[in-house]
Amino acid sequence: MVNTKEIRVLILTIYVIQIWGQAAQGPAETIPPNEVKLSLGPNLFIDDYLIADSNGLKRTTHQPQKDPNPIFHVPPGQVLYDCNSSRYRMWYTESHPVSNLAYALAESKDGIEWYKPELGLVEAGGTKKNNYLDAPAGCFQGQFLDEGPDFADAARRYKMAYFRRGMCVAFSPDGMRFTDFKGNPVISESASNIPYYEPGYKNVISDVIVGCWDPLKKEYLVICKIEESGYPGKPHHHAEGYRRVVGMTTSKDFIVWEKPEVIIRPDPKNGLEEFYAFAPMVRGNVYIGFLHVLRDDLAATQGGPVEGIGWTELVTSRDGRNWTRYQEKFLDRDLREGRFDHAMAWCGDSIFVGDKEYIYYAALLSGHKTDRVHGRKSGLAVLRRNGFVSRDAGPEGGLLKTPIVKLAGERMTVNANARYEMRVRLVDANGQVMQGFDWTDCMPVRGDSVSHRVTWKGDPKLPQKKSARIEFFISNTELYGFDFYEDCLRQE
Repeated sequence: MVNTKEIRVLILTIYVIQIWGQAAQGPAETIPPNEVKLSLGPNLFIDDYLIADSNGLKRTTHQPQKDPNPIFHVPPGQVLYDCNSSRYRMWYTESHPVSNLAYALAESKDGIEWYKPELGLVEAGGTKKNNYLDAPAGCFQGQFLDEGPDFADAARRYKMAYFRRGMCVAFSPDGMRFTDFKGNPVISESASNIPYYEPGYKNVISDVIVGCWDPLKKEYLVICKIEESGYPGKPHHHAEGYRRVVGMTTSKDFIVWEKPEVIIRPDPKNGLEEFYAFAPMVRGNVYIGFLHVLRDDLAATQGGPVEGIGWTELVTSRDGRNWTRYQEKFLDRDLREGRFDHAMAWCGDSIFVGDKEYIYYAALLSGHKTDRVHGRKSGLAVLRRNGFVSRDAGPEGGLLKTPIVKLAGERMTVNANARYEMRVRLVDANGQVMQGFDWTDCMPVRGDSVSHRVTWKGDPKLPQKKSARIEFFISNTELYGFDFYEDCLRQE
């Protein structure tokens, strides 16, 4: 009796050989000059860095699914998970009766329903029954970092960067009581005394400061809004030639910072576009950001007042310095009039909740400079974990080859939605299939999971520290990335 499984494997193998135009004993491939060193992951196909060659695949940017209603009454701030209280905590700016703006804290058990705890730290309106932080007031756009309970300097476990006549920093042992650094500002507001409407006005840090700890370079990374002149045309709210662009700065100690450098400028083909920075994050060995795109010269509703619109795009980097912008809308505003995010949708923090990403975004109803009291909310959009971009194949199948990489663990998982199946094989640096790791040895991967385990007959461990090319054959599948792990560290 014919074994249909064996026939399918035979057809698959023939298909692979036809695509690549080589037999098993064909000539060895050219070894790339630079071997890619992988981490324990995730290793994402969000850019082309881990793709040496592909056939029959298309790149898809996945938009997160929005919650239909706002989840908080103001735009979101920094969101972190506190292990001690088993709560999600959001640091954000809140209106204050005296200082106009103050930093406040919200908490949540599930990342969706938020409430204001009574902190009892700052008096406002004759009472301390509020959620205001004991932190610099009257400032804008703070960034908060938690170094964790084991951080050596307990008094500086929590770090805050904010804008006040330049970039300033403050420190706290608990995330609620902050002490200003005496040497503020650590970066001055203006690089020179040139007025903002003159051509020499550039590299001036402005009022959006967001950042993270960079585990790859062991330093702090801040992305900021930079103001400069010299562009054609006049945006709605500023002078001729003025633009907001994206800059970055880094520090080893959170006190001494590099001079900000511009990393993303507007595309001349896109009219009067500007940027409001982005929140950076590091996933595996790739830097990812949610770029805030602004068009201050456009109306949210056709024929309506010109108050500006905005949306979010993805940016990536492999060295933390050179960034690539993908001009597809990752999160767009809602085009339906009256929706709470009708004018703008700017992604902020993203946190893991199980196999999902909760992405919080600033939602504006009417426009950039309007509705400061009631028209600015927090929205929630949900995405699969590390599900920003996939490489997809239909029923005819497709192949993806990585560069020569250094295998980083005993076992391998893939983040994929395999509606039919996927197989993986390993090829050594000389172009020869590794024994026991061929297509026919691989157990088919099927189903939808962010961590499918990849196994071969006999369940061999990966040849750790060996150089290999990883090859994926996928059919009716969305492939997002792969990961490694050690048996002793596996968490089911």
